[in-house]
Amino acid sequence: MMDPLQSLEEFASMTSEFGDPDFNPAPAKPRASFLLVVSAHSTSLTDGRWQFVIETSDGKPVMEADDQEFGDLNRLSLLAAVRGLEAIDGPSGITLLSHNRYLIRSLTDSLPRWRRSDFVWDHFGRRVEVQHADLWRRVDHALGIHEVQACLVTSRLVSRKPDHVAPDGAIPAAEVDASVARGSTKLNDDWSRIDQPHSGPPAPKSNRAVPTANDRLRDWLLSTAISANGIQRSNPIKTS
Repeated sequence: MMDPLQSLEEFASMTSEFGDPDFNPAPAKPRASFLLVVSAHSTSLTDGRWQFVIETSDGKPVMEADDQEFGDLNRLSLLAAVRGLEAIDGPSGITLLSHNRYLIRSLTDSLPRWRRSDFVWDHFGRRVEVQHADLWRRVDHALGIHEVQACLVTSRLVSRKPDHVAPDGAIPAAEVDASVARGSTKLNDDWSRIDQPHSGPPAPKSNRAVPTANDRLRDWLLSTAISANGIQRSNPIKTS
């Protein structure tokens, strides 16, 4: 028979933990934050390569891997994401970057629907698996562990296209003003490079590292990743 006094002591202990406003449990350990960049190249279904690179939020390299694999560009990009997510140990906040539209749009738009249908869909009265269902199940499992923000990286050429494209760093000799030429330099070739001297005093030396373009891009991508529990995504992928 249970001792009434012991039961009273246990009840008092529970009350002190859950009812006492002065009771402060240990704060949850913040999640680590990583940048995961995935890419793939494919010339045919039998000649392809995937790659992923993992960095910490402050730019320190963690892991890089690549390999040859069979499949089209979409499957190779998805495989790179799977390998990268599975390579990160423990629950973490991850910003995933890719230039593959299929990967990013499927993560943000299609994956919740596929999860509800167990990764199958009706095709003329038959239940068939969605494309690359084996990899999508692995991605979905990883999303149950990590908090992932997926970002599509795109680029377009916006410069005007001249009639005659000059070599890199060169300008047409006919358009070079003689006043900027050095001394009696003769412009005998069709294209000539004119290097102008730098003006102004040199910048003062500093022990503080100057942030590079990559640092600023990384800071921008991770700027919305800080919250009370360590990670908060402006538009996270839902796992349920």
